[in-house]
Amino acid sequence: MKSNRKYAWIALLVCSIFAGTAAVLYARAGGGGDFGGGGDGGGEGLGTLIYILIRIIIELPFPFNVIVGGGITVGFIIVTRMSRKTIKEQTILNQLPSGEPVKKVKGYERFIAANPDFDEELFKRAVRETFIKVQKAWENQNVSEIRRFISDGVYQRFNTQFKMMSLLKQKNIISDINIKNVYIDRVESDGLYDIVHTAVHASLHDRFVSELDSSLNIGGHEEFVEYWSFLKKRGKPRKDMYFTYDCPNCGSPLPADMGELSQCPSCNTITNSGEYDWVLSEITQADDYITANPRLAKSPSLTEKIRSLIDENEDFAVQLIEDKASNGYLQILTARAFNDPAIMRRFVSDEFFEKFSAEFPQDKKIAYNRLYVNDVTLIGVADDDAKNILSVAIKSSFQRVRLGAKSIEKIDYAVTSRTEVMLLGRDKNFTPSKGSIYAHQCASCGAPVENSLSITCAYCGSALNSTKGEWIVLDILSPEHYEEYVNTNSDNFSYQKDVKLLDKLMDVRDFAFNNVMVIMASDGVFQDEEKEFARRLARKLGYNESKLEPFFQMAQSGQLSIRMPDNPSKIAKIYRLMEKAAMADNTITEEERAVLEHIKSHYRIET
Repeated sequence: MKSNRKYAWIALLVCSIFAGTAAVLYARAGGGGDFGGGGDGGGEGLGTLIYILIRIIIELPFPFNVIVGGGITVGFIIVTRMSRKTIKEQTILNQLPSGEPVKKVKGYERFIAANPDFDEELFKRAVRETFIKVQKAWENQNVSEIRRFISDGVYQRFNTQFKMMSLLKQKNIISDINIKNVYIDRVESDGLYDIVHTAVHASLHDRFVSELDSSLNIGGHEEFVEYWSFLKKRGKPRKDMYFTYDCPNCGSPLPADMGELSQCPSCNTITNSGEYDWVLSEITQADDYITANPRLAKSPSLTEKIRSLIDENEDFAVQLIEDKASNGYLQILTARAFNDPAIMRRFVSDEFFEKFSAEFPQDKKIAYNRLYVNDVTLIGVADDDAKNILSVAIKSSFQRVRLGAKSIEKIDYAVTSRTEVMLLGRDKNFTPSKGSIYAHQCASCGAPVENSLSITCAYCGSALNSTKGEWIVLDILSPEHYEEYVNTNSDNFSYQKDVKLLDKLMDVRDFAFNNVMVIMASDGVFQDEEKEFARRLARKLGYNESKLEPFFQMAQSGQLSIRMPDNPSKIAKIYRLMEKAAMADNTITEEERAVLEHIKSHYRIET
């Protein structure tokens, strides 16, 4: 008994070593931030190991001290290596989907109970039909074929990009479309609506061609997974809008070109309201979909506040709010690009209009060669005596150029990401809206509204940008200014999340690898030496090499953008790695050097 107690401390300390190793394993996804993986805590475990080995050598008789000490040492090495390997594999980029069907979708049984007429195969058929029609609409720069079943926000994304492509005399030629798989990834409830998130695994040949400047030409074969989200009012019987061209309410033929508003001219029914069929409300790239932070969507505080807003506002749904935010944000950028504040006047407050109009360029037009809305997330709910105020974080990727008469001048030498926060306000005692000012309708009477600096409806005389019946843009803030806004108005916030959580699931290694791919693709060609450098780096960072090819394709087609964490020292470390990547083929091209200089200046990196 005494002998057992004498050596009990050895078992206890051995357990502490492996418990410490496990703590390293599960401390946080992605490890401790080094490019080589691993994490903090190893030094403490090593110190404990040395202490135990010394005690064993002194107190245990030979040869037991050698056998036990050797066994503990070997076990420590194996577990430490396994933990480091696991940490390296716990990276968000290794979770990019391969397109395989999902066998069991969370919440699907509850969804079916609320929608007993849901036909999975018919739904997937509609998704395939939508995918093909959307590609054709994009290539033709004309959404009339798909307007009846896409949300206003999705419409505005296309419409904005079409206008930019027109400025750049740019076409996107698409061919060899092959849908490899369609499957339901996730279903969720949102107020009175259900949302089905569907993964589309496809390949195609995609080529951008600009008559204005050949340096904007890019393209090639792509294989990818995108997530297409569809929204419909819960329990409403489905009336097909994908294979017919008739109004789902009265049966009258819909016009060939429905324009800004998806409305039947015979009965005034809004076809894309979610009342009749599934409406395409979001298209998300795989990396953005995977990195979307589930803590934002599953927060009990947000859920509770949303329920209270739904009780007070029957038309409230997070997806619809985010759709309005996306729509308004892109129209504001369009107004800036065309130097035409009338485009945004009807849905912004007077104060914001004065502030933003003052920032318009006075000389050359600014166009967006690339403009993507990566993520739109409701992150804050505040209220005062009269209004509900929503904070919506919008993460976009863009490349700006200045337009000359016969050429362009690049402002951004690579597609760059940024996050801004839009504040939307509406009166608590609001009047139910009869139209959407984001779709050129008066909220008070539903009459059509043209782009104008006038904010008075020509039919009913109501103020168009009134918060009495519609969510109005009050401001757009940088993350730093939003933090100041929250601190100043903290008493009014019933729910608020840090805007930086949008990139929380991306570790510094993920930022680094993403940016390395961007820099190596900046000259439009991946040399063999560059691909080998990427593979070596991927192995070092713990990425799955079998998933590298889609990244090569995404980078080469301009779908990846520069992303950086908040920490300046990590930014500098990533920049150094990008420099090394540019030198992988022993030559830094003009395009690579321009990107590096742009990043160095933009992020104020000291070398």
